[in-house]
This record gives sequence, structure tokens and C-alpha cells, in this order.
Amino acid sequence: MEILLENNDDTVVLKDGVEIPKVKKYVPILKDRNGSEYLRNEELFRGKFLVKGLIGRGGYGQIYYGSDATFPEDVVIKIEPVIRNGKTGRRMLLEQKILYRLQGRPHVPIMCASGHTDHLNFIVMQLLGPNIGDLKKRSPVRRLSPTTVARIMIQGIAALRDVHSLGYIHRDVKPANMCFGVTQNTRHVLKLVDYGMVRRYKNSDGNRRKPRYRPGFRGTLRYSSVRVHDGKEQVPSDDFVSMAYSGAELLLVNLPWKLVSVEEIRQTKLDFHTPNSPFLMLTGPYFSIFCGAIFSLRSQDEPDHSSLQALLSEMTGGKSLREAYDWEENYRDALGSSTTESV
Repeated sequence: MEILLENNDDTVVLKDGVEIPKVKKYVPILKDRNGSEYLRNEELFRGKFLVKGLIGRGGYGQIYYGSDATFPEDVVIKIEPVIRNGKTGRRMLLEQKILYRLQGRPHVPIMCASGHTDHLNFIVMQLLGPNIGDLKKRSPVRRLSPTTVARIMIQGIAALRDVHSLGYIHRDVKPANMCFGVTQNTRHVLKLVDYGMVRRYKNSDGNRRKPRYRPGFRGTLRYSSVRVHDGKEQVPSDDFVSMAYSGAELLLVNLPWKLVSVEEIRQTKLDFHTPNSPFLMLTGPYFSIFCGAIFSLRSQDEPDHSSLQALLSEMTGGKSLREAYDWEENYRDALGSSTTESV
């Protein structure tokens, strides 16, 4: 992205004349410490990465905010214990391998370092902004505009193309695993994150692996496809169903199955798939057609990523991927869009 000039303190104009807001330095919200942290504030982890604070903690590990004198952006340091609950942690080892193979792809976070100490596995990568789910929650109407959702989906499809082209499936596509960059050049570039559930679906010769009889559940129930409910081996089309559900949630505030019992989720999803589903129709004509194309994919199909992106071109309202998104314009378009305010 080339910047032609800065016309005031708040905006910049690109070479092709597109005017966008000028980025402000992003600092993540930091958590209070409780004594269970693996790293200390101001610690120079691995003799290179300055720890500035704790971003979050979970069942698998902890994430820290930091900096690297040799990298132009701030970083996050993901930490996982080598031994967790008496078992060797493998999730981050898998993520290290996948991220390494995906480096250079535009919709994959830049990995600065990875490895392990005697007690910890770690990944250091570029700092990203709030996830899409959190950006949606900040909207006064708790949803995003069609123009923003269309551009998120177009970039999300490109991210899946990167993963699928290497013979892997993500298996946990959802708004919480999609973020934008935080610099002037990356702020409008979507990044797909969290590769700890990735699985190879193709062998090195390009042929698909034989499906397992009982693969076990992987993913997040809200965004999982009906095939996953049925205990089937996941394939690329399941990643796309999760992407479609994510987009629908961004448009509708809530998915129709959010408040139903666990036993009813599968059937509610099937009802949503029908062409005349009232909830599907609420997403708008372009997104409904997009979803219809995804829901018609068979397990053996190799999705046509470019064709699926093309189905969303009109929904962008003529906005390019580099123009401002809802959160940069105080959710003006979301406030004015006709999508329902609740489900």
C-alpha cells in the first residue's frame, strides 16, 4: 500500500486517491496479574523480547504484550507449558509448524520466533487488533453493516484459500479468530489466527486422507457445521460453513441457535439452511445467495474460493478492501443498515 500524502492529522490519501483514517498506535487492554504468570513485566524473554504486560490467560496458556527491537511492530508472546495436567502440550507445537509453513501469506500473522524452553513452548508474532467478535460488540446495534461484513468475508475466504492450498483445514473459524493489523499498512488486512486445531486433510501427494471412523469433535459448537454434529471427518466445506455462520452472526446480532438447547442446535442449523428460511433471508439477498452456495457444497468438493468471493462483490457497496470499516467510522453504516437489530 503506497501513501501519497497526508492531508491532515486524521487522514491519509493513498496513491489511487482513496482517503482513509490515519492509524493511531494500538495498545491492547492488559489483565491484572494473580501470581500464576509464566513471564514477568519488563522481563527480556529469550534475551530479546521485552514483556510489557499480560493480555490474557486460558486453559491452554497465556498471551503477553511485548516488543522486539529488531521488529518494526509490537508483538504478542504466546506461552504454553510443556507439561499440562500431566500430559505433554502439543497444541502450540502444531501451531508453530503450521504458522511456519504459512509465512508470507497475507492473511496469516507474521511469526517472529518460536520454540521451547525446558518448561515452556512459545510463539512470538506480530500484534493484531481486537478480534471481529469484540468489534461487533462495540457497535451500538451489536452488529456490523453489510459492506463491512462482505469485505471481512472476502478476506476470510482468501485466508482459507491459503490454509486449504497447503492441504490443511482450520477447524475453528469464527469471529474471535479473525483480526486486523494495527499499522497503517496492515489495518485493513484480515488475519486468520489460532491454528491449534488445524488438521491435514490431504497427503503430500495431493490425495485426500482416508476419513477416520470416529474423528472426535474439534471446533466451537456455535460455528460448527451439521456434518461436525454428525461426527464426520471435517473437510474444506466445513470451514466455509463456519465462515458463513460467522458472517450471519455479524449481520444478525445473534445466530438463531444461540438460545436453544444443545439438543436443538443441529436442527435449527438445518432449518437455517433452507432457501426460504426467515432468518437466512434477514441477512440480505447477496449474503443469502452466498450462504446457499456454501450450504450446497458436498464433502468431496474443493470450494472455488474466487467464485465465492465474487458472490459478495455487490454487497460491498462499491467499497474497496482498503477503505474504512465500521469501527473506524463510529459504526455509521451499521446504524443505517436495514438488517434486523435482534434475533
